[in-house]
Amino acid sequence: MSHECTTEGCLNHGDGYLCEQCLSDLQAWIDQIPRLIETLGVTIGKLDQVRPANAGWNSGGKPGSAAPINLDALQLQENLKTVASKAEHYKHDPMAAGIAWMIQDWVTSAELAVSGPEEPTIDQFALNARVKEARGEPMPPRQAIDYVRKKTKITVKMDDFKNWVKLGHLPYVFDRVTIDDKPSRIYFPGDVFRVAQRMRERRIKV
Repeated sequence: MSHECTTEGCLNHGDGYLCEQCLSDLQAWIDQIPRLIETLGVTIGKLDQVRPANAGWNSGGKPGSAAPINLDALQLQENLKTVASKAEHYKHDPMAAGIAWMIQDWVTSAELAVSGPEEPTIDQFALNARVKEARGEPMPPRQAIDYVRKKTKITVKMDDFKNWVKLGHLPYVFDRVTIDDKPSRIYFPGDVFRVAQRMRERRIKV
């Protein structure tokens, strides 16, 4: 039976939740992961960096010592290790479009992590734009929930959202002051999706 591809904006049909073109695109992203996992290992330990001789002890270590591990890169590496090696693995998953979206986010973020603080090029600007688009702009809870639903077809209940925040699973970006001077916390939709996906996987395992 033919189904319309669940990728936003894609009008192709296939026998799963992703069409052949979207599966091919996803596989291209997945194929980059083994290299990124390896190169992230260098970034995590910052093996090619040492503290300046004049850095002193306030920088977190004695001069000439290795810099502390890069926790963001470590988290990215752990995320990438959970990705299946074949896009076909996600073909019949109802959340396939959302998973593909998040894999792209992880890969582009990993590329940024391993590239280092180089002078941006046109390609780098395009990469930054893709990361920003995938993760979304920080926004209030209700808008973040709606964004995730539109992008990934995943429905998040407000009660679950509040519970994730309370338990520390879902970090906020910062407090935004509204017109009535009351602070309002805003969140990245990509973070909401990651938590929703993790909670779904936990329910499946139980």
